[in-house]
Amino acid sequence: MEAKHILLKTPLLVEPILQAINQGADFAQLAREHSACPSGSNGGDWGKLDQSVLPQSILEALNEANIGDVIGPLESRHGLHLIKLEGL
Repeated sequence: MEAKHILLKTPLLVEPILQAINQGADFAQLAREHSACPSGSNGGDWGKLDQSVLPQSILEALNEANIGDVIGPLESRHGLHLIKLEGL
């Protein structure tokens, strides 16, 4: 499974970023601009995911998503995640 994500430390950014995504904004560019995760500098690219280390809520949401879907916000101990499923 491959995905990109945007890690947000405040819920205030969730709605504006989701609106931008729904209006066709580039997910990778939004990750570079807003993600609090070091992967943000790489467009939010998580690469191949090790499913054994993902929180159960994130894993379940990814398993229900189709390639290209953006899911979230999903909460983890790191913050709020917006995740785009890139491949299985």
